[in-house]
Amino acid sequence: MNLTLPSLHADIVELVRRFAASELSPRAGAIDEGALEPGVVRGFAELDLWGLTLPEGRGGAGLDALAFGLVVEALAAASPSFAWRYAAHAGPACAALGQTSHDLSRVTAGELASFALADSWAPAPESFFVRGEAGACEVFAADEIAVDPVSTMGLRGAGLARIATRGAGVAAGDVTAWLDLAAAATMVGAATGATQAAADYVKERKQFGQPLASFQAVAFAIADARVGLEAASLLVRRASVALDAGDPNEASVARRFAARAASSATSSALQLHGGYGYTKEYPVERQLRAVRMLAADGERSTGAIAARAFG
Repeated sequence: MNLTLPSLHADIVELVRRFAASELSPRAGAIDEGALEPGVVRGFAELDLWGLTLPEGRGGAGLDALAFGLVVEALAAASPSFAWRYAAHAGPACAALGQTSHDLSRVTAGELASFALADSWAPAPESFFVRGEAGACEVFAADEIAVDPVSTMGLRGAGLARIATRGAGVAAGDVTAWLDLAAAATMVGAATGATQAAADYVKERKQFGQPLASFQAVAFAIADARVGLEAASLLVRRASVALDAGDPNEASVARRFAARAASSATSSALQLHGGYGYTKEYPVERQLRAVRMLAADGERSTGAIAARAFG
């Protein structure tokens, strides 16, 4: 199996990583508290990735689930809140909207579309909202829904809300696998960012006259976290390829494993920071909260895996 990324995908990842490093990382704390600057949104819009997964004939880039997962991971390493806004939009929402006849020019220009399972939370939409349940979806214009903002422990800057629909929807197919893929990629990216932050911290922080990184237990903790996250990232890529091939089942597997690997990695990263990890001075508490929230919301995917195992 060739695990080398296609050159186009590698170029996109590098482009997004540069944007994340220059625009998101310095503002990640403010974004998580709800201060998403218009300049950041405009800067990301210039990358022309809002319509990443939509067909070119609908104004999108016509790229695949693999590209989607890679972009979400790169964004989440810097800002899980921003990544989740994008993930809900470009993944499940666009997967459903692409099956309708709606004019999607606003969606590809960066007006936020959103997706949530019934009775769940989602980023508040600016254009369309897609509600998924029982193997089908309904699409609503933003002015056809009631938005009730919610205060959450994690992903505070994702503009999350509980959304009630007030009109008739349009059947658009089951796209919940895209939600699982989005969650898995966000958790892997967030935990990767936390692990890198921990690695940087223990190289600088000294104890007994030497860097914490020189202690074997610390080095092994970083190594274990990276091994788990690498495995989770590979499962996300496998799920992406499977989804493009018409098999949605691998996405729930990727989400389940990513939840475990990312929860372990972010907990370890927090522990390695000691008391500083619990302060907003360092990014790990923000990444941990995001992972815990997505992991806790993923029990449906666990049930789906169990049903297949006994089916």
